[in-house]
Amino acid sequence: MQTTVELPKAFSVRDEHEFLPVQHLLSRMSPRLVVRRVATGKHVSGDCTVFWGLVYLVDQPPDPRAVEAALREAGFDFAHNVLVQYCDLQSSEVEDA
Repeated sequence: MQTTVELPKAFSVRDEHEFLPVQHLLSRMSPRLVVRRVATGKHVSGDCTVFWGLVYLVDQPPDPRAVEAALREAGFDFAHNVLVQYCDLQSSEVEDA
């Protein structure tokens, strides 16, 4: 089965230990996919704090507007959270290469 997905895409998990299975699954699907933890904050429809991840292609790191758009689409509550970890995404790209 094949499908087309526009990247970057954001998602949330309740426990930070859930990132490893997501990273493993997506790396098995395609070694070109990168999963990064980019924020911690509330979902627009929830009251507990969750961990936010971003999926993008290894050779196409997203710019800050793309990260914000992906998080907004996934339900990141910008009214109550501040996105502060984007700089980690950029610096970690150099370390992983």
